Amino acid sequence: MSEIFVSYNREDLKAAQSIVDGLIAEGFDVWMDQNLQAGENYDEITEDRLHKARAVVVLWSSRSVKSRWVRAEATIGARKNTLVPLMIEECDRPVMFELIQTTDLSKWQGDRNDPAWLSFIEVIRKRLAAVPVASKGSESRGDRRAAEKPRKRVKPPKPKQRSGGGLLTAVMLTFVFGMVSAAGIYVLRPDLVAPVLIQLSTLAAAAPAAATAPAAEMIAPAAAKAALVEEPEPIPEAPAEPAIATFRECDMCPDMISMPGGTFLMGAPEEELARNAWEGPQRKVAMAPFAIGMTEVTYDQWDACVADSGCANYTPPAGAKGRGLQPVAKVSWKDAQAYTAWLTKKTGRPYRLPSEAEWEFSARAGTTTPFWWGALFEADKAGAGPEPQGVDTLPANALGIAGVSGNLREWVQDCYVNTFANAPLDGRAVEMAACKLRVVRGGSYKSTPAELRVAARARIDSAARDDLTGFRVAAQP
Repeated sequence: MSEIFVSYNREDLKAAQSIVDGLIAEGFDVWMDQNLQAGENYDEITEDRLHKARAVVVLWSSRSVKSRWVRAEATIGARKNTLVPLMIEECDRPVMFELIQTTDLSKWQGDRNDPAWLSFIEVIRKRLAAVPVASKGSESRGDRRAAEKPRKRVKPPKPKQRSGGGLLTAVMLTFVFGMVSAAGIYVLRPDLVAPVLIQLSTLAAAAPAAATAPAAEMIAPAAAKAALVEEPEPIPEAPAEPAIATFRECDMCPDMISMPGGTFLMGAPEEELARNAWEGPQRKVAMAPFAIGMTEVTYDQWDACVADSGCANYTPPAGAKGRGLQPVAKVSWKDAQAYTAWLTKKTGRPYRLPSEAEWEFSARAGTTTPFWWGALFEADKAGAGPEPQGVDTLPANALGIAGVSGNLREWVQDCYVNTFANAPLDGRAVEMAACKLRVVRGGSYKSTPAELRVAARARIDSAARDDLTGFRVAAQP
């Protein structure tokens, strides 16, 4: 379990990542919400790591001081005596934290020999050496009974004294009967009988005192035997896999799947075969929740847009297999924008093209291999062949998203840049003024295996219409 929890505002991700990298270089085990994997419950995992951390590092900025999440995490850290606040820019901290000593790293440039950084590391070491206190109230995950007020014990009324002769006789008879019965089976199972004999002996020795006690408080021999038999632990049921949330907002609207967000490594690692320089550098991206089309947009769905006076009344020519459930082709990036604008107007939900990060996050479905199904190319899992296939015939990845490798290459929102070095770390699209070249992902039915890798990317003119290019849509969750 990570010993340091880092709390920050999403807009401070770059500064947060720099501090996390420095802590890791110092030998600490650090957790931030970028460590979440696809499909993990954001709230549950984050809360669990927050309560178990021995140091909660809070990064104060003009943005984080307004975040209720950062303030809540700082409050829990303060109550547990695990809080280590950092100032990453000049700002007014929340009033309740003004009196807590805060390390100023607002001018830190990543130098681990910087006195401010060394001071911060010293604070961290002291905090980790201290024993955190348990949280109170709803923040505590410990035994709730420990926080309850002790109840006053009500003394029962004194019972009337009874003659102990009958009770003494019963106890002695029980003892004799137990000794005789046990002797008969002692040879067979001495391991079971020995504890019974000890218990019976104890009862006999306590008989004089028990004779004057209320009968209801006596321990019956049968109950003593039952106490010796341990009940088998129940076998826990296997947790059910969370259902994938899908929706479709009209008869001819695309089927959408809700993505929970999380983090992943975007791009191809340097050792990946057939990797191109423009597929990196690989970096960790934190994704907010979104929704994405389960398939590429079809001719039927496009034609519904045109029939409803949308899509600029442009009807692309049919492909080799006609229209219907075939993926719509010969549509430009600008045509795709017209389709998402029609969907937005029709449904009231904001639709758009996915960002390049959203596309790859969805295509990978939690994998890190060159293809969504593994390390080696498998033709039957890719939409490769002499012509495109209907979207209902293509295999889907672990998230239920079909056709991400092959069939038609897909427009994404991003303006093309030949590196990920300066791309957003929060999954947003790369946008530039007067952008002419846009990114396409996934490869087409004519692509080589190298071009069908999840990390493969290409660029084409945003006005181009060809029979190799289509798209799928994204939306607000």
